[in-house]
Parts: sequence; C-alpha cells; structure tokens
Amino acid sequence: MKVILLKDVKGLGKKGDVVNSKDGYARNFLFPRNLAEEANTANLKELNEKKGSDKLKKNKNLKKPKN
Repeated sequence: MKVILLKDVKGLGKKGDVVNSKDGYARNFLFPRNLAEEANTANLKELNEKKGSDKLKKNKNLKKPKN
C-alpha cells in the first residue's frame, strides 16, 4: 500500500515521502498514530501543491535583498 508520511518514521522515510508499506503495518500502526495517510489521488495532489508552494517561498526568500 502506498502511503504519504506525515512525520519521520525510522526505517521507512521522512515527512512528505511517498513510500510502500505492508497493508497491516499501515492500517494497524501508521494510520492510528497519525504518522501517515493513504496515497490516493486527492492526497497526492495536495502534497504536490504544498511542495510547489514551499519551493516558491524558498525561492522568494533567496531572492530577497539583505540590508
């Protein structure tokens, strides 16, 4: 099952990663502890939009002149 990690999970990945996990591990450990959410089309679209906006913010901060 593909999941999107909401927090860093040791041995699996970092926050924002889309990873494969076993169905039981996702259902019984990751989902109840709010460590991950299912990687369906709506959640993947939301993740991509968030990553895009974070990239824009980072680029804006780099271009900002320092006084």
